[in-house]
Amino acid sequence: MKVDGLRRLLDFLDVLRENRIDFRIDQQSPDEIIVFFALVGARVEVTFDPEMMHFCVFRGSEAVQTDLAALKKLIEIDAAN
Repeated sequence: MKVDGLRRLLDFLDVLRENRIDFRIDQQSPDEIIVFFALVGARVEVTFDPEMMHFCVFRGSEAVQTDLAALKKLIEIDAAN
């Protein structure tokens, strides 16, 4: 049986709540809802539309940085793109 987009989203949010995972919901286009959350060692973006769900996992170091120059350089690189 095909699950509609809203039911799929609500069921997924229930799973996050049951596992006490904090999340944020955003809408960046008229036909998609994106759920953002973080796990140990990964940031996850899950996109829901009326037809499907897909996700991206961004893995990386969780080391605390204190070098302000490095932070400014990251911001400058991003702004240039």
